[in-house]
Amino acid sequence: MRRGAALGLVALALSVACSRPAPDATPEGAVRAWLDRMEASDDDARSIRDAYALLGPAARANLGERAERASRLEGHRIQPWEMLAEGRFGLKFRPKSMVSRIDGDVATVAVTGDEPLTEHAIVRCAREGSAWHVEPELPPVPPLPRRDPDPASPHSDEH
Repeated sequence: MRRGAALGLVALALSVACSRPAPDATPEGAVRAWLDRMEASDDDARSIRDAYALLGPAARANLGERAERASRLEGHRIQPWEMLAEGRFGLKFRPKSMVSRIDGDVATVAVTGDEPLTEHAIVRCAREGSAWHVEPELPPVPPLPRRDPDPASPHSDEH
């Protein structure tokens, strides 16, 4: 019995020692994982869904609204991850280092390349539960255009 308990403790210690934290356990890890998935989208269509899953709530809402509008225009359902530029993603520089600054459930990750003066970016992240998610700078969704009432319409208020 004592030998079995010792083997159990050794197995537990080995499993803990060999386990790695999830990529999204840190803001840097989330940014790195997102970049990897986006780059892989050239060759693997599933990677774009994985990249979308690593986005934060603001980015998902933005892409969801864009997908809803595109679905109405196209006449068929378009998924939010399809709004990401599949196969058209390219890095402006190769990240060499990433340093995060965490303030509660929000973080900024300073990413630098080989030439820190010209190769740098700041990426925002948001924590959801125990995971960090990337909040890239996406342009705001423009308001829907409003139609001016037709003055010749019998329902016009200009009578």
